[in-house]
Amino acid sequence: MKLNPFCMCCALNKQEQKIRHYPDMEKKTEYMKKVMALIANTEENDCAPSLSVDIQKLYSSFWNCPMEDFTKIKKEFNQLMLNMEASIEDKIRKANDPLEKALLYARIGNYIDFAALSNVDQSTVITLLDEKSSEALDEKEYENFLRDLSSARKLVYLTDNCGEVVLDKLAVRILKEQYPDLDITVIVRGYPVVNDATMEDAEEIGLTDLVKVIGNGSNVGGTWIPGINAEARELLYDADLIIAKGQGNFETLNDCGLNIYYLFLCKCDLFQRRFHAENLQGMFLNERRLVMEPV
Repeated sequence: MKLNPFCMCCALNKQEQKIRHYPDMEKKTEYMKKVMALIANTEENDCAPSLSVDIQKLYSSFWNCPMEDFTKIKKEFNQLMLNMEASIEDKIRKANDPLEKALLYARIGNYIDFAALSNVDQSTVITLLDEKSSEALDEKEYENFLRDLSSARKLVYLTDNCGEVVLDKLAVRILKEQYPDLDITVIVRGYPVVNDATMEDAEEIGLTDLVKVIGNGSNVGGTWIPGINAEARELLYDADLIIAKGQGNFETLNDCGLNIYYLFLCKCDLFQRRFHAENLQGMFLNERRLVMEPV
């Protein structure tokens, strides 16, 4: 999804809010000018997540402070979901359609996003897992998905956040059981970025024991094709089917033309307006059939 006026203004406003507590008005003005210069000099293939990396580096350098460390938060939410894994898997296996139910739980897990949401807490995760698990995926798109699965040889599953990745593991497990001949590869972030899942997290939650997992070589919060490594890029273009979790993957991959099924919760005003959705409403969309409203 190309950089747009809404995301530019959002990035700028977030930085103003982030520095509001500093007392030096002149220095704050200087910083905001540098942020605006970054935004003004973005390139054609830039998107909101790739811009965010540059802004984070600027903030850290300008204010002489380290990048925020989400290690503790990541472990906290990984463990929360691991503690719930057995009971959630039991509900999945008792469902009329275990695959749909597993994908629904994986979608709900997309709430655990410290980049998009200002406040993420365990109690809300638990409530959403209870309240939203009875929803259904878009019926027509799910039929298309199953049709594609029936003939697919290679599937790539793009993860997003920690905690959420435990629910992704359950979805992958069901996919492997129902489609034993399907070659599945999971791709995580190459380097730490906010609370996104990396190889360390994949190993911690046991995902690497289930399926092949690789890092994408990038620290962008999504799957930004210009920035990922050759292995990840080749896997994407060779896949018959791709499942992409989270808004970040949508923002970085939209318009690429690959056979991608996006699975995420709407967490910002732009997405809610484009998809006529409510806050935290679940989406299941295909890249090749996607129609978005202009804003």
